[in-house]
Amino acid sequence: MIKRLIFVTGFGVGFVVGSASGRQSYEALKQNAMKTWQDPKVQAKVSEGTDWVKSEVPVVGGKLADSAKKAADTVGTKASDASSTVKDKVSGSSGGTDAATGTSTTGYADLQTAKPVTPESPLEPAEPQPAPGDTHS
Repeated sequence: MIKRLIFVTGFGVGFVVGSASGRQSYEALKQNAMKTWQDPKVQAKVSEGTDWVKSEVPVVGGKLADSAKKAADTVGTKASDASSTVKDKVSGSSGGTDAATGTSTTGYADLQTAKPVTPESPLEPAEPQPAPGDTHS
């Protein structure tokens, strides 16, 4: 029990002394920082930097706006091209038609005649078809 009492007393004294000296160090550091901040040379540099930033904001903002517009145009163009490509493949009008028969060789022609599966129309199994280039019967 006595060991605990000694420990708690020592901890309390150390805490009070440490916090007092720590507080003094903190106050001294705070005062030095305030003196440095309020120095006319430092304030002149702060004002100079602030003025420079204010003068550059419109230039940088304009460049950012132009870049954003170019990026949006590029994305729009790419999306439009991709949409056209998908539409061409779905409609079968892509360059993948057989000249002799006029049928699509891309495999997307079946999408035009596909019927949606609903609870009223049960799914019918598809007929097996040989893979392209498969010579087995």
